[in-house]
Amino acid sequence: MQHNTVRGALRGTTATLAMAAAIAGATSAATAAPLALEPVVETSETAPAAPVAEEFTSTGSSTISSSVNAKVACLFQRTFSAMRLDC
Repeated sequence: MQHNTVRGALRGTTATLAMAAAIAGATSAATAAPLALEPVVETSETAPAAPVAEEFTSTGSSTISSSVNAKVACLFQRTFSAMRLDC
């Protein structure tokens, strides 16, 4: 008797779609025309360097945002994988 699970069905479907996308991408890449490169134009004028503001601080919003992103990624991976992560 065969036991099918939703996870197994999704893995099979995902693998099939990935293979189809790889084959379609390979055929379109093989028939694509090469890109025409443009020569570099050297300019002697450069903008003066401006001071860089402190954007990444330990209490700033960027740290909070990366912490939230890490938490969401951990919860996502914990939900859709067999690993028991402590988020």
